[in-house]
Amino acid sequence: MKDREEMTDTIEVLKKGIKNQLESATVTLQLVHQSDDCPENISKILYNQIGALVFCDEELDKLYECLNLLDSLIVFSKIVA
Repeated sequence: MKDREEMTDTIEVLKKGIKNQLESATVTLQLVHQSDDCPENISKILYNQIGALVFCDEELDKLYECLNLLDSLIVFSKIVA
């Protein structure tokens, strides 16, 4: 059981790390995008990239929710069996 707990902890750390990196990249791109020194053509590209990162972040939330539900079902099925 300890291995499962350690694996669960590791997965949670990875999930938080991925989310943090996505959010950090989004904020960084937003800062560059909002800079007065950012050329318009680069600004348009950054705007699209920011949108893609926000979309990925939202989809990760949905994926993590599904994985948590799946994990709960697996645990429940082991209890019932």
